[in-house]
Amino acid sequence: MLVKKLAAPLINEKLLQQAEHCYIASASISEAGFDFVRSRIPPKCKMDIVTGLDVPTSPQVLRRIWRNYQGRITLNVYTHNVFHSNVYIFDLPFRKAVAFIGSGDFTLDGIKDREELFYKITDAKQIEELKSWFTGYFEFAEPLTEALMQEYELLYPSFKQREIASRQEKEEFISLTTAGFNWETIKFKNQFFQKAHYLTFANDRAKLTTQEVVAQREEARNKLVQLHDSVKEHVHKLNLFENADINCLVSSVDPTHYSNKKVRSLSISYGRGEAELKKISQEIKLEDVVQFQLSIKLQSIEVSLYCGIGKGKVDREYVKDKMLEEEYRNQFFKLSTGLGAGYWIEVMGEKRKVETFQQAEMLAEFTKSDDWRYYAFNVGKKYSPGDPAISSDNISKTIMQEFDKLVLLYSHLLKV
Repeated sequence: MLVKKLAAPLINEKLLQQAEHCYIASASISEAGFDFVRSRIPPKCKMDIVTGLDVPTSPQVLRRIWRNYQGRITLNVYTHNVFHSNVYIFDLPFRKAVAFIGSGDFTLDGIKDREELFYKITDAKQIEELKSWFTGYFEFAEPLTEALMQEYELLYPSFKQREIASRQEKEEFISLTTAGFNWETIKFKNQFFQKAHYLTFANDRAKLTTQEVVAQREEARNKLVQLHDSVKEHVHKLNLFENADINCLVSSVDPTHYSNKKVRSLSISYGRGEAELKKISQEIKLEDVVQFQLSIKLQSIEVSLYCGIGKGKVDREYVKDKMLEEEYRNQFFKLSTGLGAGYWIEVMGEKRKVETFQQAEMLAEFTKSDDWRYYAFNVGKKYSPGDPAISSDNISKTIMQEFDKLVLLYSHLLKV
């Protein structure tokens, strides 16, 4: 029997509620996927899990299993080859059992949200064969140890960064080729940024340093400076300031200044002035705190509160601590959802629309995985090429209005 969403039979047939022993082999595990199963099985139900860590698995869920479920849950790591099998077996009362073989890993996406496919097995002989297969890998795998987790925690951020970059490149590729985006249907006649300004960030040009491509980037850079000149007076009234060094006003047009050696965007950043930063610390720099960012990319103009990888330590650690307080959480939720449709929050490479958060606790749960050392943090909104809001007549007004909306959340995020 074919099953599209594994969550359906697990809940509707009450398989988890009846489970006496779970055997799970999976390429990856997430906290949400683990909680989906663990919270529904009886307290006395034991779980044996084997994973390969070939797809990034959150170190937090490994730590939780190690610290909190000794004796109930045993997790082993298969290290002898790439392990990409996904098998779920449940022993039920009266010597019955059920198993599922499929594509979905032990994550909420794999169990519930993505387009996966499973095959349900109830034949006793086939289930015994599956158990024998599981035992072979489970017993030949390495037990979860403190030393293993420590080493994995050091490597995990680089694994996750590569996964995020790969997914973002795929999303851009799909948007350009199959999602209905078509440069030829966009009317640029009265637009502030023209088609050539966007195309300078295309993948086939991002690494180039030819005279022609550099000149195109400079044109886009000059348009950003022109836009800045039209809004800076208003921005200063919000107590936001650009980089005092005019040569550093816009991000670099040189690919060698980027970790991936690609120029995929140009941006201007705004934030606290030098005097205000010195109130926090004499050594603090603009990059150590949350900033406003005005950017042009291949398919968009974006306005955001932004901190890149390794940036924004002071404010991001402050927010992480303050989110433990109910009043702060509630205000963060109110200000974030109050931004309205079109805004998203990005944490650890995942973007969610602000309107999808129904409660402050949901937003707090999403943001708790933020880590300034390894991931970007972003609250923003984008405008697509050809949008009347970013026409030559309207773009300055649009940018100022968006800054006015974001400044309330910005003030809430600041460590003062």
